[in-house]
Amino acid sequence: MLQLFHTFTDGLEAVLFPATCMACGTAIKDKKRVLCSKCVNDRFEDPNPANRVSCTKMLLPDGINFQDALWRYDKEGHIQEMIRCLKYKGMSQIGTELGKIAGKRIAERHLGTHTPDNLQEILLVPVPLHPAREKKRGYNQARMIASGMSEISGVDLAENEIVVRTRNTLTQTKFSFSKRMENLKGVFKVNHPEKLKDKFIILVDDVFTTGSTCYSMAASLKNTGVAGIGILTIGIA
Repeated sequence: MLQLFHTFTDGLEAVLFPATCMACGTAIKDKKRVLCSKCVNDRFEDPNPANRVSCTKMLLPDGINFQDALWRYDKEGHIQEMIRCLKYKGMSQIGTELGKIAGKRIAERHLGTHTPDNLQEILLVPVPLHPAREKKRGYNQARMIASGMSEISGVDLAENEIVVRTRNTLTQTKFSFSKRMENLKGVFKVNHPEKLKDKFIILVDDVFTTGSTCYSMAASLKNTGVAGIGILTIGIA
């Protein structure tokens, strides 16, 4: 009887409060999703259709094997709004879904090209938040994205405390690249380097802007015996 009641109420909720695509407003049957299939496949720009080593025209720092992103960041557009909702409005499920979409990118674009064929050799490592900021937000948006990637791709997700942020840095929006790198110097600490040894690390974050955060984090990983480092984000500015 209880199961029947839940089935009825779930059905009623779907009729009265249907889930809609955040980009086009189309009704979606699965209320856990935030984007319809058409928008996932056709609406946003792939910044790296040729599967180059990097989406940008800049040379990658030594030790970073690739840098890729799911979509081109659309300032004041739908992607920015989804990231805002993920980071500031408590909508953690957006991160998981975007991560699932990006998880397909690992299998389709990178396995055997920029990363090892063997999934056991790869490890997803989300960019950590400072504990005070994570407590205030309730979660780390990069970890939500990475968990979705892991679920779809089968690549393992690193434990929460392997890499930590030791200092709550200032907002870097208006900083130059050199100022950002200075601000991030020594901010990441590797607690368990033995768990990273011989692994190909994919750093996960929401948006790649100048790359300073990921580059700084990669610098802290270089001497841990990792096999390689890649960067995969949802957006690239």
